[in-house]
Amino acid sequence: MSTLSYGMNIASNALKTQAAVLNIISHNIANAETPGYSRQSVLLSTISNDSGQGIWSKKLLNVGGGVLPQEISRARFALYDEIYRKENQDLNDFKKTEELMLQVELLFSEPSDQGLSSAINEFFNGWQEVANDPYNMAARHSLRGHSIELTNRFHHIYSQLQTIRENIDTEISNIPERINEITEEIANLNESIRLAESQNASSNNLRDKRDYLVDELSDIVNVRSVEQDNGTYTVLIGGQVAVEQDYSSKLSSVTSIDKALNVRKTIILNEEGNEYAPQHGKMGALIKFRDGNIKEIMSELDKIAESIVTSINYEHSYGYGLRGSSDLNFFNPQNKKAFNISISSDIDDVSNIAVSGDGTIGDNSNALRVNDIRHAKVVDQRFTISEYYNTMIVNIGVMGRHAQSSRMNEELLIAQVDSARESIKGVNIDEELVNMITSQRVYQSAARIITVVDELLESIVNLT
Repeated sequence: MSTLSYGMNIASNALKTQAAVLNIISHNIANAETPGYSRQSVLLSTISNDSGQGIWSKKLLNVGGGVLPQEISRARFALYDEIYRKENQDLNDFKKTEELMLQVELLFSEPSDQGLSSAINEFFNGWQEVANDPYNMAARHSLRGHSIELTNRFHHIYSQLQTIRENIDTEISNIPERINEITEEIANLNESIRLAESQNASSNNLRDKRDYLVDELSDIVNVRSVEQDNGTYTVLIGGQVAVEQDYSSKLSSVTSIDKALNVRKTIILNEEGNEYAPQHGKMGALIKFRDGNIKEIMSELDKIAESIVTSINYEHSYGYGLRGSSDLNFFNPQNKKAFNISISSDIDDVSNIAVSGDGTIGDNSNALRVNDIRHAKVVDQRFTISEYYNTMIVNIGVMGRHAQSSRMNEELLIAQVDSARESIKGVNIDEELVNMITSQRVYQSAARIITVVDELLESIVNLT
C-alpha cells in the first residue's frame, strides 16, 4: 500500500507542476503585446533518489519522486540587448538630425522665387537696369525696393534659424527631467529586484520593466548597463555613472546667454557640476545641431551679408549720384550681420544712388562695376557671393541626405537586431498553445494516475 500511496504522491507533484506551467503559459499569452515583456518558462527538475523521497522495489530498482518546478526563467540574451541599445541610440541621433535638417532646408526654400538666391539675383539685376538708364527714377526706386527685399530675406532666414535654435534649446532643457525620472525608477527597481532575489522570489517582471527603461534611455542618450552579482544594474550614461545599486544621480539644466549669438544656451550638469554632453541619441543630436550645424549656418549667412555690405559700399562710395553726391554708403556700414543688414539712409533719396563713375551726366560705369561684383570673388577672396551661398545650400542638402540615408540604414539594422532579440524573448502564441496542450495532456494523465491509484487503494481496503 505504501508503494501505491507513493505513486499518488508522484502524480500529485505532477499536477502541481503542470498547474505552475499552465499559469506561466497564461501569463505569457496575456502579455504577448506588452512592450518589453520577456517570455517566461518553468524549469522542471526531477525528484531523484538522493532526495530521500525515492523507494526501493524488491528488485532493488530505485524509483524517483516525480517532478517539481525548480524556477521560472526569463528568455533574454544580454548581448542582443547591448547591440540593440547601441544601434538604437545611433538611430535616434540620425532621426533627430534628419528632422532638424529638413526644417532648415524648408526654411531656405531653394531653389524657388522665395529663396535668398533669387533676392540676390534681383538685387544685381536692379543695378543692371539702373545702368541701362541712369536717369530712370523708376529703375532707381526699383533697385532700392530690391535692396530692402534682400535685407528682409536675410532677416527672415536668420530669425527662423534662431527660432529653430531656441526650440532645440527648449527641448534640451526638458530632457534631464525625463532622464532623472527613468534613472530613479531603475534605482528603485534595483532595490526591489535585490530584495526579491535574496528571498528566492521571482523578479522576472521587475527585470523586464528595468530593461525596458534602459531601452528608453537609449532613445535619448548613449547608455550602457552592467549587471552586478546581486542582480542590480550599474547604468552609465556617456561614461558617467547614473545608477548604482539604489542610488541615481540627478542631472540639471542651467541656462545662460551665448554672447556670440546673443541667444540663450542651456547646458546640462551632473551632480558634481560637470557639463554633460552626450554624443549620441536624441539629446546628442540636439546638442550637436545647436552648437554645430545651426551655429555654422548662421556664421556663413553672416559672412555673405558682410561681403555684400563691404563690397557694395566700397564701389558705391567712389561713384556719383545725379546731383554730384559722392562718398556715400549704399548699405548701413554699422550693420553687417544677417540679422541687422539694412540700406543706408544716404539713399533714401534714390537720386543719390551712385551710378556714374566720374560724375559725368549719363555715365553708368559705377553701376556696371557694382553689378560686376556678382561675378567677383569677394567672399574670403575665393568665392563669388552666389558660389558661396550655393555651396552652403549644397552642404545643407548633403547633410540632410546623409542623415536620411544613415537613418534608413540604421532602421534596417535595428530591425534585424530587434527581430533576433524578439525571437528569443518574444511570445509566440502558436508555440504557447502547443505547450498548453502538452501540459494539459500531462495534467490529465497525472489526474488519471491518481484516479487509478485511488481505485486500487479502495480495492485493497475492501480485501481487508
